[in-house]
Amino acid sequence: MAIPNETLSVAQTSALCGVGRSTVGYWIRSTRLRANRTGKNYSIPREELLFFLKSTGRNIPDDLAGGDFRGPCFRAVQNCWDYWKDSHHGLNCKDCTVFVNKVEVCFTAKEISSSNCPGSCHECRYYTETYLPRIQFVHQIDLPAAVYKGFEVWGGNRGWAELCEVEEKDLPGMGIEQVVHPDSIGTVISSVKRRALGDPSVPRTYSIFLRGSQNVRLWVRISVYPLSEPAGSYLILAESNED
Repeated sequence: MAIPNETLSVAQTSALCGVGRSTVGYWIRSTRLRANRTGKNYSIPREELLFFLKSTGRNIPDDLAGGDFRGPCFRAVQNCWDYWKDSHHGLNCKDCTVFVNKVEVCFTAKEISSSNCPGSCHECRYYTETYLPRIQFVHQIDLPAAVYKGFEVWGGNRGWAELCEVEEKDLPGMGIEQVVHPDSIGTVISSVKRRALGDPSVPRTYSIFLRGSQNVRLWVRISVYPLSEPAGSYLILAESNED
């Protein structure tokens, strides 16, 4: 059975898993399998089905896993306002800039004053359950390491925080303009855009200036590697160019 789309119907899920439609309906109603509802119909994200099957000890169909299913399995990212909607957290998400503008990655808007986020990401249950597991591996890397997507840092290890002369807890959501020195910002922005467009000529390793305290230039050599998860993100490793 070919899996052409990122979402499946109840009928497709039933056929793929070898169970009845009523069983798939039970999985959804019991909230064990998360699905999107449009009218009377449900659509099931591929990541959600993978997560459900693996977390409940069920077999992963080869057609679903592509015959090469390895490593950790993450469920589809749930928006913060959906995550908190059934929680008594005392915040009104409808007044928050993140909700109003449908910002998919909430911490990238943390500098906006009208955001209702009550604290830092490292204290947030949503961040630690949804995003942190996807980048936790950076803490096993000896070199300064961080994960970024687009023009924002998603998180990094202690070495990266020390290199940038910031607190580790402040890394999620930092824009590249807060990390990269103005003398190198043009080079970095150009590289990010070219990678996003699939330009194979973008060098994997090159030298830039990071932004130290009091705007001091920190000359480092960085290496950039694409990641499959989070989709569209990159791992960046750094080594000081100073002797």
